[in-house]
Amino acid sequence: MGKDQNATTIDVALIRETMATNLYGLIETTKAFIPLLRKSTTGAPVILNVSTDMASNARQASPESSVHVVAYNTSKAAANSYTIALAHELKGEGFKVNAVTPGFTSTKLNFFGKGGKSPRDGAGVLLPWALLGKEDRTGLFIGQKGEEFPW
Repeated sequence: MGKDQNATTIDVALIRETMATNLYGLIETTKAFIPLLRKSTTGAPVILNVSTDMASNARQASPESSVHVVAYNTSKAAANSYTIALAHELKGEGFKVNAVTPGFTSTKLNFFGKGGKSPRDGAGVLLPWALLGKEDRTGLFIGQKGEEFPW
């Protein structure tokens, strides 16, 4: 986040590095766990991807949008697209695959920006969806208050 994030001047190497973490890492981790989740006997398997409101193309396209962190937003939007594809592919097996944005959370990523929730509170937004499979539907982008969020 501390590097140039402007669309016209961003270093493509930064986009590659961010994609490696937020997209390729997500895909590889998911692929590694799917066989284990298929063997689960404790109910419907749940895959919950952590997203951000900045990955919502609908929000980014809004005239009111002001935070365009190109590498991060692009990588998370791509991860959202993967979440949708995964939800469609695994739906027939009973998987619940969704994305949740915990909202602005103060972490090392944003230099512990002021006004955000604590990492513990951010994780608290995710837990009901991850542990309890709170939503019976799959392929959703869920906001920090539990509302369906625009992709």
